[in-house]
Amino acid sequence: MGEAEIDLRSRMDVDVEEEGGIECGNDMLGAAAVSVELGEKVKSLHNTVQTSSSLQCGNDAPPPMWTMLPKELIEKVFAYLPLHSLFQARTVCKLWLNMGFSNNLVKLQAEAPSCSPYFPVFFSKGSERGWCAYDHVMCRWLHLPPLTFLPCEAKCILAGDAGLLCLNQSVSGSTFSSLCVCNPMTKRWKVLPPLAHAWEPGITHMVVDPDQKAYKLIVTLTHCVESTHVFDSQQDCWRATSCLPPHFLLWGRRSSAFVRGFLYCVALEIGGLNMEGLIAYNVHTGVWTEVHELPRGMRDDPYVLSCGGRVLVVAAQKNPNGRLTSIRIVEFNLRTKKFVEVTEMPQNVMLEVFRCRGVWKPVAYGDKICVASKKTLQVAVYDMAQKTWYELPKCPLNPKVDVAPFCYGPSLQSLS
Repeated sequence: MGEAEIDLRSRMDVDVEEEGGIECGNDMLGAAAVSVELGEKVKSLHNTVQTSSSLQCGNDAPPPMWTMLPKELIEKVFAYLPLHSLFQARTVCKLWLNMGFSNNLVKLQAEAPSCSPYFPVFFSKGSERGWCAYDHVMCRWLHLPPLTFLPCEAKCILAGDAGLLCLNQSVSGSTFSSLCVCNPMTKRWKVLPPLAHAWEPGITHMVVDPDQKAYKLIVTLTHCVESTHVFDSQQDCWRATSCLPPHFLLWGRRSSAFVRGFLYCVALEIGGLNMEGLIAYNVHTGVWTEVHELPRGMRDDPYVLSCGGRVLVVAAQKNPNGRLTSIRIVEFNLRTKKFVEVTEMPQNVMLEVFRCRGVWKPVAYGDKICVASKKTLQVAVYDMAQKTWYELPKCPLNPKVDVAPFCYGPSLQSLS
């Protein structure tokens, strides 16, 4: 295994004794520094344990110091570790392994400074159901625990937030699907109540509230018109809200971004001028807003992103042969309702990452926008603070993958 990746699958194969929620929210430099330092110390301690264990002989050797630490002290230290380092720390000794995830540890983690999520996330389409995500703090790819605990019917990952994933689950004897939600860290999953009628997938977006330990799913159903339904985990039921404005359908690769209580999507006018524009859904009131027309050159494969509280649209332009010629990023100013140019991917980066072909997907967090290629498994990154482009190491998964439209922050979030 190379320096740019680390395998966490064996570290995470443990039973979870208690459920709870932790927050994986905004990027904090102090939290990142603490996480990196503690993670490195855990790795050093793990290597020390391996060395000391090989030198001990007989039963007269004194017990290691870490086996005599008070549980409360260990939990306070564990609370500041990112989850992948926490699972690694639990391999140090049986005492730490058997501590489990107590309510006190979950509470302490929720109070500790939050860590940056991983992105982009690649999911393997193979039977091994592996997935991989990039850690921008440690600058390496992480192999996450495979999703083999899920039923085989739960195949396509539609949405995710704060450590939870939403998948569609094919129903036997039906062309339609149901939805299920899972937490890969706790290996818990549940099938959601069915909708009132059969549905075909439109937009599916998940919003987690860590403080309330609850989540919502916003789903649009495609039939005569696109109606909107919201699932509330606290109520454990669906609520039908409003439809899109007349003569509009959701467009733009069915992408969406949640910013300040609104879900932003791309809508296409049917008939008339065939206008493409940005539309927003008020999650609190359940009402869609007016449509704001996209700039010229942003109407081919548009994706909507949330990036540090901003609404971005990423779109590609292609020549008549279907080869990529440019990828542009614009920002929708929430105050003026106008679009502002952000950047265009340099040609040398596009040639290196995409080779002018293949399916691509963007994902963003903080000041970073990642544009990933499903064909080459390479990723171009734009740093909005530094105004520079750079490339990540190639994803180590097999070539048959999909790219998640969301970031992944491991958590112990409950499904109820």
